Amino acid sequence: MMSSKSTESKSPLRKTGPLSRLSGFFYAKSTLVTALLATVVFAGYTVLILSGQGKAFEVANSSVKSLGTSLGFGQAEVLAFLAERSVEQITAYIAFNQVWDSLFGLIYGVMYVVWVSLLLKPYSLKVGLLNLLPFGQVLFDWLENFSLASLSNQYLADGTIASSTALVASTASTIKWVFALLVYGVILVGIVARIVGALKRRNQR
Repeated sequence: MMSSKSTESKSPLRKTGPLSRLSGFFYAKSTLVTALLATVVFAGYTVLILSGQGKAFEVANSSVKSLGTSLGFGQAEVLAFLAERSVEQITAYIAFNQVWDSLFGLIYGVMYVVWVSLLLKPYSLKVGLLNLLPFGQVLFDWLENFSLASLSNQYLADGTIASSTALVASTASTIKWVFALLVYGVILVGIVARIVGALKRRNQR
């Protein structure tokens, strides 16, 4: 008979790193109620706060309302965006990136993590940290935000922008949208998996 000590020595070690604990927390706490609540907070913040803050630097008939909504952009686009705005509008844009849009990233990140965790909960042992994928989008969103704020501050100081910082902002923006597509894909797969699982359980009755 194999001793319990030898059995334990052959069993795989359970990962207890901070990311694993965070992933486990969301799997455990994510319910339909928390997912719907997170969605209400997201929608309320978007409509009541973020849209109002965006109007502070809005230019009538401008082709680009905010650089963060573009799938990548170059130094020329950043200069054109800043050139058609006043000092007050650029200052508002800096605050928007550093505060309001960064907080928005955290809000939508948590919302998506909760939904992904809820949908993938039955498969959590197989997919592991996949429920934290939306936080990747948040990280690159923040990098984009603070790069744009840095460019705006430089433009106010001397009327120029650093091409290297513009490249960082553009690259971060592109990666952010790639993560967004991946998150939507995971959510779609999770919905399909849940439907298929429900149909299988019904047929087994």
